[in-house]
Amino acid sequence: MRTFLSATFAVLRSAAMPRAMLALENAALRQQLAVYLRNETRPRLKPGDRAFWVLLRRLWSGWASTLVIVKPATVIAWHRKGFRALWRRKSKTGRPRIPMKHIHFIKRMSSDHPEWGEDKIAEELAAKFGIHHSGSTIRKYMVPRGRKPHGDQTWRTFVSNHAHELWACDFLVQYTAGFTVVYVFVVMEIATRRIVHFNVTKSPTLAWVKQQFREATPWGQHPRFIVHDNDGIFGQYRPRLTVEQEDGTKGSYRCHLDRWLHEVMGIKGLPIPYGAPNASPYIERFVRTLREEALSHFIFLNVGHIRRVVAAYVSYYNGARPSQAIHGIPAPYPELRRLPPPDGNLTALPVLGGIHHDYRLVA
Repeated sequence: MRTFLSATFAVLRSAAMPRAMLALENAALRQQLAVYLRNETRPRLKPGDRAFWVLLRRLWSGWASTLVIVKPATVIAWHRKGFRALWRRKSKTGRPRIPMKHIHFIKRMSSDHPEWGEDKIAEELAAKFGIHHSGSTIRKYMVPRGRKPHGDQTWRTFVSNHAHELWACDFLVQYTAGFTVVYVFVVMEIATRRIVHFNVTKSPTLAWVKQQFREATPWGQHPRFIVHDNDGIFGQYRPRLTVEQEDGTKGSYRCHLDRWLHEVMGIKGLPIPYGAPNASPYIERFVRTLREEALSHFIFLNVGHIRRVVAAYVSYYNGARPSQAIHGIPAPYPELRRLPPPDGNLTALPVLGGIHHDYRLVA
């Protein structure tokens, strides 16, 4: 601002000076400017300097002929930048804000009914309250929702609603010291995270898998659903097989195991989508836990060695290992179901030779 005022004062003073004195003053100033420009250091201009040259460009057509400290294109860029900043600030105001009371109405309706769109809410406001707003305005104040609502329940909701009647099964592969491939089959109850059954074999077949489900339900207490992957052992149908039932309904099966479970045991098999192991995350997480906390710590000699290690770990997992998913122990030992002694001493029972410890309070 000081620079602009001093330049304005100089212009007014020059207008009152005689022509000869004005010419001498211009010559003196030009000589000093020429000496100043010999310095290679580029001068730093302040916002007031830029504003002066932008204004001078608007008032005087010959401004570029006397400009030496910067290029004329630089002054033009300053002018354009100021023009954009001015209109950017003006455009931020936008449409006026609607009354806060109307905003509360919109948020309440969109929260109570996530399935309603902006047009439905606009009609509700116009018909019952005489409030008229455009759809874009209502959309601006609606409560955000993660995904579009739909009528069918999601897979996560299904698992949560049927956890107490839902089991999951899976295979994992382990190698012995002699490079023999051994398959470990596990069955989990989803609600309690309890391992219902496990077994180990070198040659799993469909008949062997059927026998495991018989052994997992010896007293007829079987689940309503069993989630499994698309392993070839289960006898995959390509394409899906449709069979007419005795009651006249039609059953559709992706594999022979599902048909056998339904017709013989009254269990509905639920194969997960192809390439989607995240659809059965609980059993997949146990497989990783079993491998990291037990199998990876041993060099196995034979199938019996693997069976003993898995049996010891499953017993510890069911009876003494707290699960972060259920914030408790799946099927605690009888002594853990009782209250611990108030002044007991801490003791540690080794599991798998001390790889893990079962901590207790004893009198």
